[in-house]
Amino acid sequence: MRKILGLISALATMLLVNGNSILDVVPIASAQEVLTECNQQDTTDRNRGLIAADSTLQSRSSEALNITNHPYELAHLYIANKPKIDSIFRTKNNLNRVGADSHSILAEKQNEEIGSTVPNKPFESVVVKWAGRNRYGKYTSQCAAHVNGRLTKAGHYSNGHAYQILSRFPSVINGYKSVEIPNLSKLSSEKRAPAVLKMHREAADYVKEHLDISKLIPGKYYVVNMYYTTSPYMLQFFYSARKQGTGTYGTHVGVLYYDTEAEAWVVEHNIHGHVHYDALVSILGGASNPHKYGVTSISRVSK
Repeated sequence: MRKILGLISALATMLLVNGNSILDVVPIASAQEVLTECNQQDTTDRNRGLIAADSTLQSRSSEALNITNHPYELAHLYIANKPKIDSIFRTKNNLNRVGADSHSILAEKQNEEIGSTVPNKPFESVVVKWAGRNRYGKYTSQCAAHVNGRLTKAGHYSNGHAYQILSRFPSVINGYKSVEIPNLSKLSSEKRAPAVLKMHREAADYVKEHLDISKLIPGKYYVVNMYYTTSPYMLQFFYSARKQGTGTYGTHVGVLYYDTEAEAWVVEHNIHGHVHYDALVSILGGASNPHKYGVTSISRVSK
């Protein structure tokens, strides 16, 4: 009986420390070899409470494991005591998961604190002629193709049109959720485009009033949906966005990031093949915005 109890204790030790099923070990290792491997793993276990428990179990079960090297006896004991062993294994996994989640939350909080301390200096707009590039590095005059190419180059996957791209990533702020979306079926054809443009400008005004730039994280990429006052796709993209439920209706799109050299948040966007670099603060707002374009929503790029 004492030998059996010692073997059960040793099995619990191996599952706690090594994280492997005994059935995975049996075909290639004797009981003594498994014990040696477990002892080596102990030195890297980060949970001190589990290390202390494992050490106690090992000291009590070492002699018992040396009694037999027959692997099938260990397998038989494992199956007989599997419910208890599984309970111990689940406890360890829960502890590890709590630790991982806490680390993730801490890292996110630290990133936000960094974002709130970086300067956002004035930045003069720059235009680079014929610099639009798609994901294959070839010239493009399309704003969405340039954004998809820019993010691909940075190691992120992105695709779709201007009204689609942001819906694939977590939203930071969306001005369209706080304005009235017009019912174009109740308007005459000549009033529909002006109604959509009015919606865009109101969404842009909301972003200007409510965006907290200090919460943006340097080193991260963001996508901005934008309106363009003379876009020929204004109605087409509006209808498509409504049908697909993307929640963003703008005909223009750009990439937002922190330029460390300029110490400013910059929006990079492609207009007819020419890449514009604008300070984020300079293109916020609708009615008060002197540009033909403005930011209506922002999403944070994720893998």
